[in-house]
Amino acid sequence: MKPNEIPKFLKEVQEELKKVTWPSKELVRNATVAVIVFTLLVSLYLWGLDLIFDRIFNYLYK
Repeated sequence: MKPNEIPKFLKEVQEELKKVTWPSKELVRNATVAVIVFTLLVSLYLWGLDLIFDRIFNYLYK
């Protein structure tokens, strides 16, 4: 990009950002909570599987 094109580019970016429909705070908060809860559930599930397999392999190879 040539230096003389930068102001035009920035103006176009600003115009496009005005057209964006931004999510509400409530939607962002709800989505964030859903991601955190899902991550915790998957983490607990994987931890449980790891614990089970650890005990199985320790029993088999003792």
